[in-house]
Order: sequence, then structure tokens, then C-alpha cells
Amino acid sequence: MALEVGRLTMAKPSNDALQEAAETIRRLGNCSSGAALGELLMAFADGGRWLRLVKLQSSLDSENTLLAIRLLEEYLHRNRSHEEWLTLGELAQRVALPEERFTWQTS
Repeated sequence: MALEVGRLTMAKPSNDALQEAAETIRRLGNCSSGAALGELLMAFADGGRWLRLVKLQSSLDSENTLLAIRLLEEYLHRNRSHEEWLTLGELAQRVALPEERFTWQTS
């Protein structure tokens, strides 16, 4: 979908934060920014995980920080099902944090 501004046509940004997060985590992979975003997504999927906010603050660039804020809003407003968060958390684990485990995997 495109947005016309004057005579310039710009692509409209995706409003689906979860889809954008999936695309972003695939693109970032296992780098510091990907790992930080992955930790956030795994925490949304697993309430027993600790979230290291300092890692988010130091590892995310401004674009990915805005995405993290949108994801937090989705989570806090309960706009998504647990299954959606779990699917995204599992993707983050596979792509960005292969050594990390969910709480139910560490028993």
C-alpha cells in the first residue's frame, strides 16, 4: 500500500508489529541487536523468563527501539494470543538466540 505525499509516493509502513518483528529478527539474525530483540520476544512468550532491559537499551538502534515499544504496547494491551507470542518467541530462539532456553525447556 502506498501513501501519496504531494507528488511523492512513499510506501506505507507495516502496522502489524508482530509481522515486522518476525521479518526484523530474520534479517538481524544472531547479532547484538537481534539477540536483544530476541530476548524481548522470548520474554513475551514465556512469563518465567527474565528480561534484561539494560541489554535492550544498549543494543537496539532507534528503529528497533520503536519496534520494541510497539511490541510492548501489543503485549500490554493483550492484542495478541499466547500462541502468536510463542510462535514469535520460538522464531527468535532459532534465529537469534540458539543457546537460550525457555523456562519449560530447562527443567
